[in-house]
Parts: sequence; structure tokens; C-alpha cells
Amino acid sequence: MRIRLFNCSIVQLLTKKIAISERKRAKQYSNEAMQQGFTLVELIVVFSVAAVISVIGIAAFVSYNQTQSLNTAAGDIANMFNVAKSRAASGVKPSSCSSQTLSGYQISISMPRTYQLDAVCSSGNYNILTNTLPSAISFSSANSTIFTFYVLTGGLTMNGLDGTIVLSGFDKNKSITVDLSGNVR
Repeated sequence: MRIRLFNCSIVQLLTKKIAISERKRAKQYSNEAMQQGFTLVELIVVFSVAAVISVIGIAAFVSYNQTQSLNTAAGDIANMFNVAKSRAASGVKPSSCSSQTLSGYQISISMPRTYQLDAVCSSGNYNILTNTLPSAISFSSANSTIFTFYVLTGGLTMNGLDGTIVLSGFDKNKSITVDLSGNVR
């Protein structure tokens, strides 16, 4: 009988040991499963940081885009001055002035947003190109509003004291300076 009792005890001990081992494994598995996710506080912190970084990035992009628009408008005006200067230096006559004497090329600035290139011929001016600044950009000041490049002399005259043109838009200003040789800075 003793042996039998002993055998039962071993079986009972092994059964208890297996049951305890299974409970430990189940508890460990449930702890691991709970640690695999994120808490609500962690998610809120991550999304808040991402939102702040996004807002800063968007604001920087908008500012950069506005500055580029202002620089592009200034570049377009500088290109028109270079076209007038090169046409005057080469003496190229537009077809509207073919039977007349070409005196030069003239750039006129009309406040607030229009500027144009005209051929100055013996009987009058003939429009070659008219441009308008983008809607958010305007001429805030121009000491000279008419710039004339002469054909044979190659000089430039301005109807004002100096050739400073100021563009404004997006709470920013951009100055364009034209010297007496027609160089734009």
C-alpha cells in the first residue's frame, strides 16, 4: 500500500507542478501581450510632437514660397530690362516700326502692378510686351517710372533721380536698382 500511496503522491506532485508551470506561462504571456501596445499618453505625446513639427514646417514653406514669388517678380522685371538693353544695343526693329526710325526701347512702370516694354519710333511708341505682377505683389515705390534705352548711343535715361524700384508683397520688400548703364541689381 505504501508504494501505491507513494506513486499517487508522485503523480499528484507532477500534476501540481505542471499546473503551476502552466499558470506561470499563462501569466507571463498575458504580461507580454499587455506590453506590446502603446498607452494613450504615449500616443498623445507622439501625435502632439508630430503636429508641432508639421505646423513649423508648413509655416516655413509658406514663407519660402512667398519670398520666391517676390524674387521671381523681381527677376521678370530684370529680364525685361535686359531685353530692352540688348534690343537697343543690337538695333533690332520690331515689325510695327519697320518703316520708321527706331530711337530706342522704353520700359514704363504703371502703379500698382503693370509694366511694359515699348519700341520708341519716330512716329510714337509701339507696345512689345506688357506684364502684370502677381496679385499679392505690387510696386510700392519707383523713383523713376520710365526708363529709355537709346539705339545708337547705348545710354539709358530715367525720368527720376535714380533707378530704384521697390516691390512689396507678403509683408516683404524687394529693391531693384538700375544704374545708368542699364545694369540691374
